[in-house]
Amino acid sequence: MIIGHSVSNSDGVIQAIDGPVATLLQRERDQLIGISYMSITHPDDLALNLAKVSALQANGQSAKIRKRYIGGRGDIIAVDVQVSRVMGSDGGHLVGTLSTIDNILDQDPAPYRLWRRARELLDIMRARDDILGADLFADHAWTILLLTYVAEAEGRIASIATVANHIPLSQTTIVRWLRVLQSKALFEPTLPGIDALQLTQTGIDKVEMLLDQKVAVPVG
Repeated sequence: MIIGHSVSNSDGVIQAIDGPVATLLQRERDQLIGISYMSITHPDDLALNLAKVSALQANGQSAKIRKRYIGGRGDIIAVDVQVSRVMGSDGGHLVGTLSTIDNILDQDPAPYRLWRRARELLDIMRARDDILGADLFADHAWTILLLTYVAEAEGRIASIATVANHIPLSQTTIVRWLRVLQSKALFEPTLPGIDALQLTQTGIDKVEMLLDQKVAVPVG
């Protein structure tokens, strides 16, 4: 399951971090902002972590890193981190999405099930638009939420540009929708000069709540 996000500058100094991530790391958010992620990474994981981050291409493929952090109380905390390098006018940022490590013994792994349902919904919506015409439908907010959720689950960075490739709206209109979604605390504020969209923890929780709904089938 997605825990939340962190944003660091190109040197690895944390600029922003979600509350649930700070809680997982046994610290307050203001204790983490301004320090390097390397200072709280387990020493045995530093070399691999640095190698994978150094290999990241700007606005290219992300890297999945299974790593351990040293918690504020000294505990060892293991997570999966999907990291991307996003370029901007100030040298760029490292955007990390932290997730729990999947339990392969789980008979119904929730992260995979929710991701699969989100993908299926997007596929149905695309087929609907192709067959009936996209102009008949206006569920743009839900589409933006699903596109961003799927991107994060797959370790990709959603952006205004990628959203515009999937729905028949101008980028200006998409920005207006994002402001509405931000006002509902579903999306993080965007960083100046960086086209990277992130759901808030509230946004993740509410999307997953909807994806987990069971549809009642009438009998008789």
